Parts: sequence; structure tokens; C-alpha cells
Amino acid sequence: MSAESLLELVFDLTSAVSRASTPEEAFASILQSFCVGGGWAVGQVWLPDQDDSFLECSAIWYQPRSGHEEFHSASKAVRFSKGMPLLGEIWATPEVRWIHDIGIEASRFQRFEIARALGLSTALIVPVTANGHVMGILEFLAGERKAEDADSQKSLTTAVEHLGEMMTRRQAESDLRRSEALFRAVADTAHDAIITIDTSGDIQYANSEASRMFGRESHAFVGSPITSIIPEQLHEAHYEGFSHFLRTGEARLIGRSVVVPARRPDDTEFPVELSLSTWTVDDARFFTAIIRDVSERQRLHAELERALDYEREAANKLIELDQLKNTILDAVSHDLRTPLAAIRVVTDLLQRDALTQILTPDQRQQHFVGLGASAERMHRLLDDLLDLERLTSGQDPVQRSAVDLAEVVRLVLDETLDALDGRTLDVDLAAVWADVDVSKVERIVENLVRNAARHTPPGTPIKVSLQAVGDAALLCVDDSGQGVPEAMHEAVFERFKRVPGHHGPGLGLGLSLVARLTALHGGTAWVDDRDGGGASFRVRLPLK
Repeated sequence: MSAESLLELVFDLTSAVSRASTPEEAFASILQSFCVGGGWAVGQVWLPDQDDSFLECSAIWYQPRSGHEEFHSASKAVRFSKGMPLLGEIWATPEVRWIHDIGIEASRFQRFEIARALGLSTALIVPVTANGHVMGILEFLAGERKAEDADSQKSLTTAVEHLGEMMTRRQAESDLRRSEALFRAVADTAHDAIITIDTSGDIQYANSEASRMFGRESHAFVGSPITSIIPEQLHEAHYEGFSHFLRTGEARLIGRSVVVPARRPDDTEFPVELSLSTWTVDDARFFTAIIRDVSERQRLHAELERALDYEREAANKLIELDQLKNTILDAVSHDLRTPLAAIRVVTDLLQRDALTQILTPDQRQQHFVGLGASAERMHRLLDDLLDLERLTSGQDPVQRSAVDLAEVVRLVLDETLDALDGRTLDVDLAAVWADVDVSKVERIVENLVRNAARHTPPGTPIKVSLQAVGDAALLCVDDSGQGVPEAMHEAVFERFKRVPGHHGPGLGLGLSLVARLTALHGGTAWVDDRDGGGASFRVRLPLK
């Protein structure tokens, strides 16, 4: 075929498909164009029956010159199932077949005798497919033997591909119309609101439940923007998400169920459960929302949550009170009994001494000092409990004043020398001015130093340092004890929590007070492992 003839054929085939308004019209135009332009004596269309069980010759056929009606009639008298030669094979496994001489395929070409009688020699069989499905098969026959023409075959294949797309689209339109009719029948009896919008965000459909839920007539919905049922504060988020999806195809809400607020014409808002889906018709995209009013469900859920929270709070309070009772009883039996016993013994001894003068003045003074130490120990335990209660109940506000933290720390260290029991202090204090509650900072320093003294072996120093770090003061108290296991780094600051294996005096309140007093200043308290062993307790206090 000449280049000019090929171009004319391509144009005719392309125009045949583009001008056709129905698949049947497109089939007829392709048959005519290809028979005339390619020199074929007869062309006809085979279509699957309604059950897709057999391939049958349709009424659509074409012959440039008369004389082949008998072949078409013979074709209409037979039908093929999938796998039968030759058309059934092509139906089962779609491929273009060019048969140079049908005589070679005589045993497989069921209409060979009538074809030979009419002088037909060459056959071309082309499947029309769409999405992997055979929509039909084109069959052409010629009187003279025709050598395979790749160019004309390619032009026909291209036209057939367009035809397949057309048939798929028309079938989709038909299916959509049936689906839409079914949808409307179901939607208007649904107990959920169903609303469909287009890519402009305008409502195209609203069922009767949508009318009831939003207090609007169905006809008033159509054409109005979807934002008419969205609270105004969510408009910007809606526009951004909607245009993001149209621009990128990335869905944030589609395919999910979410609870969002909705709006009625009187601007009252109520919670709804929203499920979104998207679909297309003729390349036009639509969005359908299924909306359920969950006001009552949320009310019941909130009531149930309040009841459960109350029960949980009551149960936790009972557990906490029971734990507190056990802890206080343990403290009374251990931490208070020991100094009380010492007080009783010394008091009894001093009473007898008043009668018998058995003690020297130095011994008497030593016992008085012991009485004071025991009383001081009891006083600190009770103070810790009372301070923690005041902090927990919010009855101890922060009263700030500008001070040099180095002077505050130095004063506390001087007053707690008795707690060191011979341990030395390694002090490195830089002048740091800050707005703090002096009494609370004093308590922080005292508790950290006393804690370090309890865990530092005799004869080893306790290091206390203070420096400005950015907009905060950093106080560090390092000991040389056994350190704090990493798993306890946070728990050690909880009340009544003590490092396992430590059986010394104390309720486990000192570090809890440190953390709470630090938090009142907007700071943080934590513990790190000290290089060389031991623990490094650190407190960060904002300067302002």
C-alpha cells in the first residue's frame, strides 16, 4: 500500500470512530473504510451473546460489491464457544491473525467451502478489546491472496483500540444509569443523610434524610455550596483539603470515617460521623458523603466516660490512700520509732541523773545534743509530709524575689554541716542572680545535700556546683555512692519511691519535694550517672 493510500486509510478509520455516536455505527464505518481502503471483499462483526457463552455473527457487515451475501448468511448460521478454531481461539486469547491462504487452515475454517466457492482466499481477524475483555471480533476476507501488510494492520488496530474504549465508556454509562436509579431508590429510604457534590464543591444531590437532618428542602440543597453545612471556622481547612486532593489525588478523609461538626441554617452545630467516597462519570468527578448524626451517641458516651472516670478516680484514690497509709505506718514504725526510742531512753537517764548525779557535765551535754538531733529528725519527717501535702493541694504559692543563688546555696550548706557527719564539701559556686522563692530554693538545696550525705561513703567529698547556663541556673549535687539505676532515674523523684536495696532513714519524700519545688519555678530536676561512680542530681531554674 502506498504511503498516500495508507494515510488516507488512517484518516478514514480515525474519522469513522470519532464521528460515530454508537458502537454499532462505529463498527459499520470501520468495516466500510477498511474494505474500501484496504481492498477487502467482505467485512463482518462477531459479538458475544448476552450470556457471554457464544460468539455470533452480527447483522453488521459490509461488501464493496455484491456477491458475498451467501458467505455472510453462512456465517450467521454458526457460532463459536471460547477455544473453538479459529474465532473461538482468538476470543479466548485475543491476538490479530492474518491468514495468507485460508486453504492452509481449511480444517479449522468452518466456512471454508463457501469461502472457496466465492473465491475468498485471505482472512484478517482482529479482536476488539477493552480492559482485557473481548468486546467483539472483526473479520475481513479478500478474493486475491494478500501478503501481510503491517502498516494497514496497525492502522486498523489503532482504530479498533479507540472503538474498544468507546464501547467500554458506553457500557459504563449504561451501568451508571442503572446504578444511579438503584442508588436513588436506596438513598431515599436510608436512615443516614447522603449528599453528592461536584468538583466545584456544589451539592448535586441530597436525600430525604439530609433534608430532615439539616432542616432544608431537598431542592434547596441542589446547587448550594457544601460549605453551607460546614461551620465557618472549618471553611479554610475544607478548601485546602479539597483543592489538595483535586491537585494531587492524595486523600486525607476519603475512605475513612471521621466525626466532625456540621451546621444547620440557623448556625447551630452538631456532631456527625462522616464517610466520604469519590467516583467519576465521563471524566467528571463527584464526591458522596454519608452523614450520621451522632449527637445522642456522643452524649451517652460522655456520660459513660464521666461515670467510668469517677469510678477510676475513686478506685485510684482508694489505692493511693491505702498505699499512703501503709507508707506512713511503715514510717511511724521505723523512721519515727527510732528517734522516739532514743528520746525516751535519754529522758529516763536524765531524770535519774537529776536524783543521783551519775553523769558528768560533758555526758549530760552530749545527751542533750542527741535529744535535739532526734527531735530534729522527727521534725524534718513531719515537715516533708506537710510540705508535700501543701504542694499537692496547691496551697503553697511561689513568692519570688531577686537574689544571688550562690549566697542562698552557701547559707544552706553552712546550716547543714551537721548532716554531713564528717564528709567534706567540694564547692564551686558562681554568682547567679535569679527571681526565685528563696525558702523553696533553700529546701531544694537542703534535700539534695542531705540525700547526698546519706549515700556518700564516709571520708569522700560531696561536690556542689552552681553556674549560669543560658537563661537558667544549673545546680549540681554529686555524690560518690552506689548511684541510681537507669530504670529509676525518673521514678526516684516520685513520692515514697526509694532506690531498691537502700534501707537508710527517710520516707522517700526528699527528692519528690525537690522535683515539685523546681516545677513550681518552671524548672526541671533530673539525675545523671556521675563519672567515676555515684549520682549527679541536677536542678535547672529559670533566671526569670
